Amino acid sequence: MLYPRIIKMNGKDVLVDDTQMCGWREHMTQEHRVLFLSGLIGETDSHNLLMALDTLSNAPIKLVITSPGGDLDIAFLFYDTMKLIKSPIITIGRFCASAAVLLLAAGSKRYLFPHNKTMLHKPWGQASGDSRDWEIQGIEMKKYERKFIEGLIECGVKGTYEKVLNDIDRNLWLEPQETIEYGLADEILTPETWGEIIKEG
Repeated sequence: MLYPRIIKMNGKDVLVDDTQMCGWREHMTQEHRVLFLSGLIGETDSHNLLMALDTLSNAPIKLVITSPGGDLDIAFLFYDTMKLIKSPIITIGRFCASAAVLLLAAGSKRYLFPHNKTMLHKPWGQASGDSRDWEIQGIEMKKYERKFIEGLIECGVKGTYEKVLNDIDRNLWLEPQETIEYGLADEILTPETWGEIIKEG
């Protein structure tokens, strides 16, 4: 789907020709400051787009998340970007698992689709090399685990470090209301709320 692009020429709005029309993602980004994080974290550059939008205006940015998680280093980079820029980041969770949950929780205002699923678990990965390499990688995994849990608590998760660590020992699946009660989101998205959000900025 292509959207018309309007430019100013001699003080008048002019519709550009068909070759300069924009796609739906560009339209949502430019017109409504909506970014989509879809798929694995690490396969998208949405964190760079956050910084670009922040240089244009400090109006709220809406981040729509549909992700099973992914690269934790990129997730922390994304998280740091969200916390460093001046624009408030409104997060909207459609499906959020693993590292994507940290990004959902990091929003200044956090919404969920009515049938959202949220899943938390301990960071995991694959080890390779000799026994010493495995030992080093094990130490690094513990550091990731601590940073991940501390980030969740910083974002409003209710409970102690030990409680969260115990909760995520195996996959912890949460329905929307449970996600809110756990401190990962604020409310369920309604048509009225979406209408208000999309007008911001």
